[in-house]
Parts: sequence; structure tokens; C-alpha cells
Amino acid sequence: MKLKLFSLFLLAFVTLSCKKDKFTTEPQVKVTSISPDEVFAGNLINLKADYTDNEGDLDSALIVYKFYSANTVTKHDTFPYPFKGLNLPPKTRDATLVVTFEYHSTNTGNVTLPSVSKDTTATLGLILIDKASHRSNYSESDRIRLKKV
Repeated sequence: MKLKLFSLFLLAFVTLSCKKDKFTTEPQVKVTSISPDEVFAGNLINLKADYTDNEGDLDSALIVYKFYSANTVTKHDTFPYPFKGLNLPPKTRDATLVVTFEYHSTNTGNVTLPSVSKDTTATLGLILIDKASHRSNYSESDRIRLKKV
């Protein structure tokens, strides 16, 4: 009887301890899409991502871009993204956000992605940071094609 009770307790403990909570102190992000697939000078690029944050205190975002030649990264950099431009209500714990970039243009107030001198594939990644400086995981988009300027 004690063995059965202990086994049941152990099974319940393992099951509950393995359950992953959707909300964590560190923000969590997953890039879900990027568009368009082929980008020309002046085009807008939209990076869509889902995120969660237990405290709902997101403060800033970092964008990581990588340019490729075949499967080799030829250029990469990280830059801050103006988080107020995401128009998220305060204390939002769970949402889909869209980060908009412009490719080789200064016609609007969007962040500009550097231009390339030859057709290049690229990815964009996202890291979210909350007010307590907790960083999210890194999540990266599928590859897109940047056309030479």
C-alpha cells in the first residue's frame, strides 16, 4: 500500500514539475513570419512575433540582422528598435507584435535596414528586454531576399 501511494505521489510530482508555465519572468518571443519574401529598395519589411511576459513590463527590443552568402553569414549587427513604435498597451502579458523596417529608404519614420550591393539573403532576429533588464530568448525569421540597390 505504501509503495502504491509513494508511486502515485511520485508520478503526480513529476507530472506537475514538468508542466511548463506559459508566462515567465524573462520575456519569451517567437518570430512567426516575415514579409515580403523578396525586398526591393523602398519596400517595408514586417516581422511578426508572438511574445509573453509575466509582469507585462517590456521596455525595449533588439534587432539582429544577418546577411548570407550561401550558408555563410557575411555581415551581422544588432541595433535597438524604438519600442514605443510597437504601440503596446501597458501591462500587456501576451500579444502578437509587428516590427516594421524600411529597406534602403528614408521616406518614413521606420528603422532602415542597410542596403546591399548584390542580391543577398537575410534573416532578422528579435530579442525583447523588460524593465528589470531580463532578456528574452532569441528568435529568428526565415530567410528573405534583399535585392541590390
